[in-house]
Amino acid sequence: MGAVTSVKDFQLAPRGTAWDGDTAEAAIRTWTGAESGPTAAYADCFFWHDAEAAGEFGSYKLLYCNVLDGEIEAVPHAIFAVAGILDGARGGTTIPQADQDEIKAVVGEWYARMAAEFGDDSIVAPWARAT
Repeated sequence: MGAVTSVKDFQLAPRGTAWDGDTAEAAIRTWTGAESGPTAAYADCFFWHDAEAAGEFGSYKLLYCNVLDGEIEAVPHAIFAVAGILDGARGGTTIPQADQDEIKAVVGEWYARMAAEFGDDSIVAPWARAT
């Protein structure tokens, strides 16, 4: 059974901010005090986790935040990568489909926010594009 993280009020990092998931995950662990195990603040930085194994770092999937200038921020390139995975890139994900649908709704809200904050209507989630 999974748990989808709702939209959090993280600041949005500048559009061109580089993304390195391993570096971000290490910074998030330190900033959230999750060195010995996941915390609620750590969980907020991922779109999903396995609720039955919430005490295991490996249960957290689809990281989209990093610590920038001393604060947790949502990173656009991470959100784009998550959207790609949800749309089948890199072999997709094994997250249950019902949870994926919920995550897509949350990611869609981030896309709308990015489009508004960056003044770019071309920022649209892959599954929401007209074909």
